Amino acid sequence: MRERITIGFAVCIVIIFLPYFLTLMITGLTGEGKTTESIHTISTGKTVSVEYGGEYKVLDVEEYLLGVLPGVAGSNQEPEVWKALAVIERTNIYRQMGGNTTVDEADLTEDYLTEEEIRELWGERRYQKECSEVEQAILTTAGQTMTYDGEYIMACYHMVSDGTTVSAEEMIGQAVPYLVSVDSGRDVESKDYMSLITISKDEWKAADGRAHVLAVNKATEHGYVQEVSIGEDLMSADEFCRKYQIPSYHFYIEDLGNDSNSYRIVALGKGSGMGLSIYGAGVMSREGKDYTDILKYYYPGVQIV
Repeated sequence: MRERITIGFAVCIVIIFLPYFLTLMITGLTGEGKTTESIHTISTGKTVSVEYGGEYKVLDVEEYLLGVLPGVAGSNQEPEVWKALAVIERTNIYRQMGGNTTVDEADLTEDYLTEEEIRELWGERRYQKECSEVEQAILTTAGQTMTYDGEYIMACYHMVSDGTTVSAEEMIGQAVPYLVSVDSGRDVESKDYMSLITISKDEWKAADGRAHVLAVNKATEHGYVQEVSIGEDLMSADEFCRKYQIPSYHFYIEDLGNDSNSYRIVALGKGSGMGLSIYGAGVMSREGKDYTDILKYYYPGVQIV
């Protein structure tokens, strides 16, 4: 009798836990919807040649992304934001490859960081956790890109908008159907929404010793600067921003008076203002949107393939 009870009990245990063990076998002990494939063994047939200490190493695009994404955005991004950025950078790389299956890193605009550089950027404490999340985002979206009318899109993005993204037509004078202005109003809550840069008037002295007047000479309808005047000289907004490390083309200039002997540059947002706002994408993620929702919002009309 005791033997029958023992056998019956064992059968009940198997019946109860069988679905659980089957689930573990199917998901590879990683949980539903995750993959056990390694970023270092995945093969898409598209590669990038990277120089390591004078030697070239050929990486699959997916593995290459592991060194690109950490330099795109700061750490502590939402998982759905990392997924969106993986699709964005993969799209841009494929577009730059121009139909080829391989490309040299020097021919790409993306900056690739080595493991040592990522450790230095994020710090040792964050490195393991952050890299694991980035790798999972790449694997989850592996091979996915954005197209419009069958062509890879120009997937522009920036850290923080001024509250709305700027259209390509306003920014570069050429309409792009998926680079239009969309609301990103929560960006004003970002610590990077406004930047203040002070420039001494002594930077520009005329022959008589007086300072040249600094002013915005040309700007778009919504305040994106295209040209700055320094006395009678003109400087492009791009050159001016790079020279004085101004984080956005949307800025205005305040004369702080002769006593201060300086100008103050007030910049709104961080980055080009076109395409996806990384801060806004984080807000959408926390509101329950996934990476496809985010991408289709900031790039209207695109297909994710």
